[in-house]
Amino acid sequence: MLALVVVWGVNFAIVKDALAVLSPLAFNSLRMAAAGVILLAVLRLTEGPLRLPRSDWLRLLALGVVGHTLYQIFFITGIARTTAGNSALILAMVPLFVAILGAALRLDGLTARTWGGIALAFGGLFVLIFAGGRLRIDARTLAGDGLTLLCSICWASYTVFSRPFLTRMSPLRLTAVTLLLGVPPLALVSLPQLLAQPWHRVGWPVWGALAFSAVFAIALGYVVWYRSVQRVGGARTAVYSNLIPIVALISAWLLLGERLTLLQIAGAAVVLAGVWIARTPRPVPTEA
Repeated sequence: MLALVVVWGVNFAIVKDALAVLSPLAFNSLRMAAAGVILLAVLRLTEGPLRLPRSDWLRLLALGVVGHTLYQIFFITGIARTTAGNSALILAMVPLFVAILGAALRLDGLTARTWGGIALAFGGLFVLIFAGGRLRIDARTLAGDGLTLLCSICWASYTVFSRPFLTRMSPLRLTAVTLLLGVPPLALVSLPQLLAQPWHRVGWPVWGALAFSAVFAIALGYVVWYRSVQRVGGARTAVYSNLIPIVALISAWLLLGERLTLLQIAGAAVVLAGVWIARTPRPVPTEA
């Protein structure tokens, strides 16, 4: 998960240049389609044909639409209508949604230590964003804030409701199936931007950025995410998402020369402490 955090954090800087040439929905539909093909090929080589009970297909379709189609649409359209600080803060609420939903469905047994770690990490992320002076909530950003909130709820639901399937299929199979089922609706919504895209302006650096995002951030990243959900639970997996803005800030500082304040560094330290507390179980005392 720590390696995945690095990939997803660096991915922001890599994708930034690509979006200057490719429209957002066009970029998303292409990288998701490419990731789906890669996952399907790997699945066929490692686990054989894609065979699932007929009774699972409808629920898997719903999972794919929520976790891939709606998530991508809400994220792209939301961030276009709000500030980066608002979007990052709202997306940081995913661990809280996962924990609440998991507890409500009795999928995760959460201790006070885990709740405290999640709350601490969320508070540290608030400091991290507010220190950069990018937090702004007003009428001009409410539409984007609402869309980004829906995006967070989609990812939390996707994380929680995927767990029952992981008891009888591998993370690779589940990721490939849901991604392939979620791509066609996404491509349909993205069709106007795909047709309007001036493809002659797309050079090799942009194709390289798209390949990195499809292979590492999506194909490999989703498998790692699912495997972590399977092993340690949805709430503890989702809390790692709080580390992604930290990696993104450091990447922007190193690669783009953006300024990182001392207060932002302090906020990053608080986030790290919260992740460690939520991830580490309380020691059990032994008898003398």
